[in-house]
Amino acid sequence: MDINDHINANDITWAFKNNHENFLRKVHLYLNKNYYKLIFNQDEEHRLNDEEIYQLKQIENIWIEHEKSECFNKYDCYKRIKNAIDVENVLREHPAYQHSIFKYLNRQATLDEITIFIENEAILNVEFFDYLAYSVIGVSEQAKLEIMCNMWDKAGRGCIQLFHTMQFKKLMKGLGLKYNRERMIDKMSWEGIAGINLFSYMSIYTSNKMKYFGLLAATEMLDLPYYHQLLKGLSRENTSHTVDASYYVEHEILGVVHAHGWLNNVALPILRQQPNKVADFWLGFYLRLDSIQRYYDKLLKIIKSKKAA
Repeated sequence: MDINDHINANDITWAFKNNHENFLRKVHLYLNKNYYKLIFNQDEEHRLNDEEIYQLKQIENIWIEHEKSECFNKYDCYKRIKNAIDVENVLREHPAYQHSIFKYLNRQATLDEITIFIENEAILNVEFFDYLAYSVIGVSEQAKLEIMCNMWDKAGRGCIQLFHTMQFKKLMKGLGLKYNRERMIDKMSWEGIAGINLFSYMSIYTSNKMKYFGLLAATEMLDLPYYHQLLKGLSRENTSHTVDASYYVEHEILGVVHAHGWLNNVALPILRQQPNKVADFWLGFYLRLDSIQRYYDKLLKIIKSKKAA
Protein backbone atom coordinates (compact mmCIF):
# COMPACT_ATOMS: atom_id res chain seq x y z
CA MET A 1 0.00 0.00 0.00
CA ASP A 2 1.34 3.42 -0.96
CA ILE A 3 -0.73 6.36 0.16
CA ASN A 4 1.14 8.70 -2.14
CA ASP A 5 -0.28 6.94 -5.20
CA HIS A 6 -3.74 5.87 -4.14
CA ILE A 7 -6.03 6.30 -1.19
CA ASN A 8 -8.21 3.45 -0.11
CA ALA A 9 -10.17 4.73 2.85
CA ASN A 10 -11.07 1.20 3.93
CA ASP A 11 -7.40 0.16 4.00
CA ILE A 12 -6.41 3.15 6.12
CA THR A 13 -9.35 2.65 8.48
CA TRP A 14 -8.40 -1.04 8.80
CA ALA A 15 -4.79 -0.08 9.53
CA PHE A 16 -5.84 2.14 12.43
CA LYS A 17 -8.27 -0.37 13.87
CA ASN A 18 -5.69 -3.15 13.71
CA ASN A 19 -2.70 -1.05 14.74
CA HIS A 20 -0.82 -2.01 11.56
CA GLU A 21 2.59 -0.61 12.49
CA ASN A 22 4.24 -0.33 9.06
CA PHE A 23 1.27 1.32 7.40
CA LEU A 24 0.56 3.63 10.33
CA ARG A 25 4.15 4.85 10.02
CA LYS A 26 3.55 5.60 6.32
CA VAL A 27 0.36 7.46 7.17
CA HIS A 28 1.96 9.59 9.89
CA LEU A 29 5.09 10.31 7.85
CA TYR A 30 2.80 11.49 5.04
CA LEU A 31 0.77 13.68 7.40
CA ASN A 32 3.90 15.10 9.02
CA LYS A 33 5.50 15.99 5.70
CA ASN A 34 2.40 17.84 4.55
CA TYR A 35 1.68 19.53 7.88
CA TYR A 36 5.26 20.79 7.83
CA LYS A 37 4.67 22.27 4.38
CA LEU A 38 1.48 23.95 5.55
CA ILE A 39 2.97 25.46 8.69
CA PHE A 40 6.64 26.11 7.98
CA ASN A 41 7.09 26.31 4.20
CA GLN A 42 7.91 29.83 2.96
CA ASP A 43 8.46 28.92 -0.69
CA GLU A 44 5.39 29.46 -2.86
CA GLU A 45 6.65 26.92 -5.39
CA HIS A 46 6.54 24.18 -2.75
CA ARG A 47 3.10 24.93 -1.33
CA LEU A 48 0.46 22.21 -1.32
CA ASN A 49 -1.77 22.26 -4.37
CA ASP A 50 -5.52 21.65 -4.26
CA GLU A 51 -5.20 17.92 -4.95
CA GLU A 52 -2.60 17.49 -2.21
CA ILE A 53 -4.75 19.40 0.28
CA TYR A 54 -7.76 17.25 -0.62
CA GLN A 55 -5.75 14.06 -0.08
CA LEU A 56 -4.32 15.38 3.19
CA LYS A 57 -7.81 16.16 4.46
CA GLN A 58 -9.06 12.68 3.56
CA ILE A 59 -6.29 10.91 5.44
CA GLU A 60 -6.39 13.39 8.32
CA ASN A 61 -10.11 12.83 8.75
CA ILE A 62 -9.77 9.03 8.92
CA TRP A 63 -6.98 9.36 11.49
CA ILE A 64 -8.60 11.92 13.77
CA GLU A 65 -12.06 10.34 13.66
CA HIS A 66 -10.49 7.05 14.74
CA GLU A 67 -8.67 8.78 17.61
CA LYS A 68 -11.80 10.64 18.71
CA SER A 69 -13.91 7.49 18.61
CA GLU A 70 -11.36 5.64 20.75
CA CYS A 71 -11.35 8.52 23.23
CA PHE A 72 -15.11 8.77 23.56
CA ASN A 73 -15.34 4.98 24.02
CA LYS A 74 -12.72 4.95 26.80
CA TYR A 75 -13.44 8.14 28.73
CA ASP A 76 -16.24 10.33 29.99
CA CYS A 77 -15.57 13.51 28.04
CA TYR A 78 -18.66 15.28 29.38
CA LYS A 79 -17.81 15.37 33.08
CA ARG A 80 -18.01 18.80 34.64
CA ILE A 81 -14.92 20.71 35.72
CA LYS A 82 -15.38 22.80 38.85
CA ASN A 83 -11.74 23.71 39.35
CA ALA A 84 -8.16 22.77 38.51
CA ILE A 85 -8.17 19.94 41.06
CA ASP A 86 -10.72 18.06 38.94
CA VAL A 87 -8.29 18.10 36.02
CA GLU A 88 -5.29 17.22 38.19
CA ASN A 89 -7.13 14.19 39.56
CA VAL A 90 -7.87 12.91 36.05
CA LEU A 91 -4.23 13.37 35.07
CA ARG A 92 -2.98 11.33 38.04
CA GLU A 93 -5.30 8.44 37.14
CA HIS A 94 -3.94 8.12 33.59
CA PRO A 95 -1.08 5.68 32.82
CA ALA A 96 0.86 8.48 31.11
CA TYR A 97 1.32 10.20 34.46
CA GLN A 98 4.63 9.19 36.06
CA HIS A 99 5.40 7.00 33.02
CA SER A 100 7.89 4.21 33.72
CA ILE A 101 10.31 5.53 31.07
CA PHE A 102 11.21 8.35 33.47
CA LYS A 103 11.82 5.98 36.35
CA TYR A 104 14.18 4.13 34.00
CA LEU A 105 15.91 7.35 32.88
CA ASN A 106 16.25 8.42 36.50
CA ARG A 107 17.70 5.23 37.95
CA GLN A 108 19.11 2.98 35.23
CA ALA A 109 19.68 4.66 31.88
CA THR A 110 23.16 5.31 30.56
CA LEU A 111 24.04 8.66 29.04
CA ASP A 112 23.73 7.04 25.59
CA GLU A 113 20.18 5.93 26.41
CA ILE A 114 19.28 9.39 27.71
CA THR A 115 20.67 10.75 24.43
CA ILE A 116 18.30 8.49 22.47
CA PHE A 117 15.40 9.87 24.50
CA ILE A 118 16.41 13.50 23.93
CA GLU A 119 16.95 12.97 20.21
CA ASN A 120 13.39 11.64 19.95
CA GLU A 121 12.10 14.70 21.84
CA ALA A 122 14.01 17.16 19.67
CA ILE A 123 11.54 18.03 16.91
CA LEU A 124 8.60 18.88 19.14
CA ASN A 125 10.83 20.73 21.60
CA VAL A 126 12.31 22.88 18.83
CA GLU A 127 8.97 23.52 17.10
CA PHE A 128 6.86 23.97 20.25
CA PHE A 129 7.21 27.75 20.30
CA ASP A 130 5.70 27.96 16.81
CA TYR A 131 2.80 25.72 17.78
CA LEU A 132 2.23 27.85 20.85
CA ALA A 133 1.97 30.95 18.67
CA TYR A 134 -1.09 29.48 16.96
CA SER A 135 -2.94 29.22 20.27
CA VAL A 136 -3.15 33.00 20.72
CA ILE A 137 -5.33 33.59 17.64
CA GLY A 138 -8.92 34.60 18.33
CA VAL A 139 -8.97 34.22 22.12
CA SER A 140 -9.87 36.67 24.87
CA GLU A 141 -7.52 39.29 26.24
CA GLN A 142 -7.10 37.31 29.45
CA ALA A 143 -6.15 34.18 27.51
CA LYS A 144 -3.85 36.19 25.23
CA LEU A 145 -2.07 37.63 28.26
CA GLU A 146 -1.44 34.18 29.74
CA ILE A 147 -0.24 32.74 26.43
CA MET A 148 2.05 35.69 25.73
CA CYS A 149 3.56 35.43 29.23
CA ASN A 150 4.19 31.76 28.49
CA MET A 151 5.80 32.63 25.17
CA TRP A 152 7.89 35.35 26.81
CA ASP A 153 9.31 32.75 29.19
CA LYS A 154 10.06 30.43 26.26
CA ALA A 155 11.69 33.36 24.45
CA GLY A 156 14.19 33.69 27.30
CA ARG A 157 12.42 36.81 28.59
CA GLY A 158 14.21 38.84 25.95
CA CYS A 159 17.62 37.12 26.13
CA ILE A 160 18.42 35.16 22.99
CA GLN A 161 20.89 32.91 24.83
CA LEU A 162 18.04 31.82 27.15
CA PHE A 163 15.56 31.20 24.34
CA HIS A 164 14.33 27.67 24.92
CA THR A 165 15.22 26.46 21.43
CA MET A 166 18.76 27.78 21.96
CA GLN A 167 18.97 26.04 25.33
CA PHE A 168 17.76 22.77 23.86
CA LYS A 169 20.24 22.87 20.97
CA LYS A 170 23.00 23.60 23.48
CA LEU A 171 21.92 20.50 25.41
CA MET A 172 21.98 18.49 22.19
CA LYS A 173 25.48 19.72 21.37
CA GLY A 174 26.73 18.55 24.76
CA LEU A 175 25.37 15.10 23.94
CA GLY A 176 27.04 15.03 20.53
CA LEU A 177 23.78 15.62 18.66
CA LYS A 178 23.09 18.01 15.81
CA TYR A 179 19.54 19.06 14.96
CA ASN A 180 18.52 17.62 11.60
CA ARG A 181 14.73 17.38 11.29
CA GLU A 182 14.60 15.16 8.23
CA ARG A 183 17.05 12.63 9.61
CA MET A 184 15.37 12.60 13.02
CA ILE A 185 11.85 12.13 11.67
CA ASP A 186 13.04 9.19 9.59
CA LYS A 187 14.31 7.46 12.74
CA MET A 188 11.19 8.03 14.86
CA SER A 189 8.46 5.49 15.56
CA TRP A 190 4.99 6.16 14.19
CA GLU A 191 3.85 6.87 17.75
CA GLY A 192 6.35 9.71 18.07
CA ILE A 193 5.48 11.18 14.69
CA ALA A 194 1.76 10.96 15.53
CA GLY A 195 2.39 13.06 18.64
CA ILE A 196 3.85 15.86 16.52
CA ASN A 197 0.98 15.52 14.04
CA LEU A 198 -1.53 15.95 16.85
CA PHE A 199 -0.03 19.37 17.64
CA SER A 200 -0.23 20.29 13.95
CA TYR A 201 -3.85 19.21 13.60
CA MET A 202 -4.98 20.92 16.80
CA SER A 203 -3.12 24.16 16.21
CA ILE A 204 -3.95 25.05 12.61
CA TYR A 205 -7.75 24.82 12.81
CA THR A 206 -9.42 27.47 14.97
CA SER A 207 -12.40 25.13 15.45
CA ASN A 208 -10.06 22.99 17.55
CA LYS A 209 -9.23 25.82 19.96
CA MET A 210 -10.71 24.28 23.12
CA LYS A 211 -9.35 20.85 22.21
CA TYR A 212 -5.97 22.49 21.72
CA PHE A 213 -6.15 24.10 25.15
CA GLY A 214 -6.85 20.66 26.62
CA LEU A 215 -3.83 19.26 24.80
CA LEU A 216 -1.59 22.12 25.95
CA ALA A 217 -2.82 21.84 29.55
CA ALA A 218 -1.96 18.13 29.59
CA THR A 219 1.46 18.87 28.10
CA GLU A 220 2.37 21.50 30.68
CA MET A 221 0.99 19.48 33.59
CA LEU A 222 3.15 16.48 32.66
CA ASP A 223 6.39 18.49 32.50
CA LEU A 224 7.00 18.59 36.25
CA PRO A 225 6.90 14.84 37.10
CA TYR A 226 8.70 14.01 33.85
CA TYR A 227 11.53 16.50 33.93
CA HIS A 228 12.33 16.07 37.63
CA GLN A 229 13.23 12.43 37.04
CA LEU A 230 15.03 13.11 33.76
CA LEU A 231 17.20 15.73 35.48
CA LYS A 232 18.15 13.26 38.20
CA GLY A 233 19.21 10.78 35.54
CA LEU A 234 21.23 13.39 33.70
CA SER A 235 22.91 14.47 36.93
CA ARG A 236 23.77 10.84 37.71
CA GLU A 237 25.35 10.24 34.28
CA ASN A 238 26.74 13.70 33.46
CA THR A 239 29.78 13.33 35.72
CA SER A 240 32.06 15.29 33.36
CA HIS A 241 29.56 18.19 33.34
CA THR A 242 29.73 18.49 29.55
CA VAL A 243 25.94 18.57 29.20
CA ASP A 244 24.12 21.83 29.96
CA ALA A 245 20.71 20.80 31.31
CA SER A 246 19.38 24.37 31.63
CA TYR A 247 16.53 23.62 29.23
CA TYR A 248 15.05 21.01 31.55
CA VAL A 249 15.90 22.93 34.74
CA GLU A 250 13.97 25.90 33.36
CA HIS A 251 11.01 23.71 32.41
CA GLU A 252 10.88 22.10 35.83
CA ILE A 253 10.81 25.53 37.49
CA LEU A 254 8.24 27.02 35.11
CA GLY A 255 6.12 23.88 34.79
CA VAL A 256 3.95 24.59 37.81
CA VAL A 257 3.37 28.22 36.75
CA HIS A 258 2.50 27.35 33.16
CA ALA A 259 0.25 24.42 34.06
CA HIS A 260 -1.62 26.61 36.57
CA GLY A 261 -1.91 29.35 33.96
CA TRP A 262 -3.31 27.15 31.20
CA LEU A 263 -6.03 25.88 33.49
CA ASN A 264 -6.93 28.90 35.61
CA ASN A 265 -6.35 31.75 33.16
CA VAL A 266 -7.20 30.13 29.81
CA ALA A 267 -9.28 26.94 29.86
CA LEU A 268 -11.45 27.32 32.97
CA PRO A 269 -12.62 30.91 32.27
CA ILE A 270 -13.71 29.84 28.78
CA LEU A 271 -15.51 26.77 30.15
CA ARG A 272 -17.38 28.92 32.67
CA GLN A 273 -18.67 31.03 29.79
CA GLN A 274 -19.14 28.12 27.39
CA PRO A 275 -19.81 24.95 29.41
CA ASN A 276 -20.79 23.17 26.20
CA LYS A 277 -17.05 23.16 25.32
CA VAL A 278 -16.14 20.77 28.14
CA ALA A 279 -16.13 17.74 25.82
CA ASP A 280 -13.66 19.53 23.54
CA PHE A 281 -11.33 20.23 26.46
CA TRP A 282 -11.41 16.63 27.69
CA LEU A 283 -10.99 15.30 24.18
CA GLY A 284 -7.80 17.31 23.63
CA PHE A 285 -6.60 16.42 27.12
CA TYR A 286 -7.13 12.68 26.66
CA LEU A 287 -5.83 12.62 23.09
CA ARG A 288 -2.56 14.07 24.32
CA LEU A 289 -2.32 11.67 27.27
CA ASP A 290 -3.06 8.61 25.13
CA SER A 291 -0.65 9.77 22.43
CA ILE A 292 2.21 10.37 24.84
CA GLN A 293 1.58 7.06 26.59
CA ARG A 294 1.86 5.16 23.28
CA TYR A 295 4.97 7.14 22.35
CA TYR A 296 6.77 6.54 25.65
CA ASP A 297 5.74 2.87 25.73
CA LYS A 298 7.39 2.39 22.34
CA LEU A 299 10.43 4.56 23.10
CA LEU A 300 11.16 2.64 26.30
CA LYS A 301 11.08 -0.61 24.31
CA ILE A 302 13.46 0.88 21.73
CA ILE A 303 15.89 2.08 24.40
CA LYS A 304 15.90 -1.26 26.21
CA SER A 305 16.28 -3.23 22.97
CA LYS A 306 19.38 -1.24 22.03
CA LYS A 307 20.83 -1.95 25.46
CA ALA A 308 20.16 -5.69 25.05
CA ALA A 309 21.83 -5.66 21.62
